[in-house]
Amino acid sequence: MTSMTKPSFNLAILTDHIANIGGAESILFNAVALFPHADLFTTVHKSEIDAKLPPYIARKGFETTFLQHLPWPEKLYKAYLPLMPMAVEGLNLQAYDVLLSSHHSMIKGVIPRPDATHLCYCHSPARYIWDQFWTYASMNRLGPLGSLLVGALSSPLRQWDAVSANRVDRFLANSSFTAKRIQKYYNRQAEVLFPPVDTQKFAHAAGQLVQSDDYYLMAGRLVAYKGFELAIEVFNALKQPLHIIGLGPEYERLKAMAGPTVKLLGRVDDATLTEQFQRCKGFIFPGKEDFGIVMVEAQAAGKPVIALEAGGALDIVVPEQTGILAPEYTLEAFKAAVEAANRCQWDAEAIARHAQQFDTQVFRDRLECLVTQAASSTSQSLRL
Repeated sequence: MTSMTKPSFNLAILTDHIANIGGAESILFNAVALFPHADLFTTVHKSEIDAKLPPYIARKGFETTFLQHLPWPEKLYKAYLPLMPMAVEGLNLQAYDVLLSSHHSMIKGVIPRPDATHLCYCHSPARYIWDQFWTYASMNRLGPLGSLLVGALSSPLRQWDAVSANRVDRFLANSSFTAKRIQKYYNRQAEVLFPPVDTQKFAHAAGQLVQSDDYYLMAGRLVAYKGFELAIEVFNALKQPLHIIGLGPEYERLKAMAGPTVKLLGRVDDATLTEQFQRCKGFIFPGKEDFGIVMVEAQAAGKPVIALEAGGALDIVVPEQTGILAPEYTLEAFKAAVEAANRCQWDAEAIARHAQQFDTQVFRDRLECLVTQAASSTSQSLRL
């Protein structure tokens, strides 16, 4: 389907609020590129985010919920969370034959037309009301009273989240790990559709892989759950070089921890980022993520990934072929994994080929097929 051909069905693309540009937003960007005539909906839209959006999305604009008209919605978004079910249910989507939602919070709870088809690409059931409630409470330093209050508010949200899953006709999950969580909390099966990764951005040119330097690499937003602290402890102990790219609230604390072989590079430009990926010896990923796009980017550059044996890494890393999986989130387990990686003779070309299954075009081809099938199903329902 090309941008010049208007489809014969009405499509609504829905997303939870956009706070930063990341993996979840790549689903929106690719969906709109495939279906430029679709209308866009979100819960709350921050005006300053427009500068970070691709022009073809910023020009279209978003229809929002009533939360947009409450005082300071961009700052008080979390405070309005108890109103979110009412807000998403208030979106009038009765004109649309197919709904495609990019869900990590509440957006999948919209009410479709009875004969419409709702596809939900689920990045994760809302972590802060399900299995990571306690982690988020600790990270936000809520204290006993705050945790009790938030827990009381979360209980009805969990009930609504589970019940509203019945409004989705087909779930798509970004990983096998997320598919299991969808089964656990929503009691629904999900097809795994890996998120789109620009594997060409870090790929070697003309089949010639760049000669590796001696450092390992870690990159991402410097927050507690990503595992940067453990990575620094490991490379301090091993006295081996580690480069860390990124900024975040943990930057100063991590910088203070770093030994002489660990360098925190902060935010870097795209050219430097690409060079760091292409020249590193391997990539470190101690955290547990629903997927972990950055691991695929490292493999696209032909680099092995050392990751925790959990989450999205189970889909991305083939042990002893494209990386090493550490069985536990401990200093000793990751030291052993790095030492094992140092002993391996890695086939960089094979690692790069493995990454191609996660390429953007693979994602687009499958998503276009799924949306077209959904439109056909809706059309058949209309004829009955």
